[in-house]
Amino acid sequence: MGTRQTPITLTSGAGTALFGAAGIAVGLGFAALAAVRRNRPIHSVGTVVSGRLVIDAPGTTGSALFDAVGETPLIARLSRSASWPVQLPDIMGLALRIPGGGHSGGPADLLFASTGTGRLTRYMLQLRTSTASGPLTTMFPLVGSQGNIVFRLDPDRDPESRHRYQLSCSRNSGPWSVLGGVSLEPSREPTQRSNDPAGPDDPELRFRPVAQPPTGLSTPAWLRGVRGPAYAISRRVWHA
Repeated sequence: MGTRQTPITLTSGAGTALFGAAGIAVGLGFAALAAVRRNRPIHSVGTVVSGRLVIDAPGTTGSALFDAVGETPLIARLSRSASWPVQLPDIMGLALRIPGGGHSGGPADLLFASTGTGRLTRYMLQLRTSTASGPLTTMFPLVGSQGNIVFRLDPDRDPESRHRYQLSCSRNSGPWSVLGGVSLEPSREPTQRSNDPAGPDDPELRFRPVAQPPTGLSTPAWLRGVRGPAYAISRRVWHA
């Protein structure tokens, strides 16, 4: 019995060390960018607005936040990943902070990026010209009571309602199921860098999707191993 457990333990430990090393490498890369830019290493151009999460078609995600009818206020940040000139396409980002939506009554953070929506393309980043020009997904899964959960936002097709998004989810890379929607205050596409506090961005706002998942959901261990060190190192350099 003991001889069978040893390889599993070693494999698990090696995997944890590998992901941790990857996270440190990514973090050092982010730190270098932060030092050069004297700003956030990525998504340094953004706009912060308030909004609301509306659940009218509850799912079975394992999170009370999405599995019951309700309406919750939130804070959102629309951003551009590479943050090069706005005339060029970029990887668009939309971060949501839902106060009281996390574990023990704390906030819940979700990060969305411009991707495809197929079984494979939902995990692949895509260049866009605006946050309202195509779907966004959380890409990396969260773990629920019935498997892995990926969330998706689709901007309203009405040009007059570009600040409204349909929210859906997929379990274990299966079909998408509509949960409700996200409605944001009308805003322009992000053009201001976050180290300029005079505009619509908030230079102090930091999202923590690894440490602050929605209640009932958790971050996979491998993702914690990569993202945790990467975020910690880049934040330390940026604040310094």
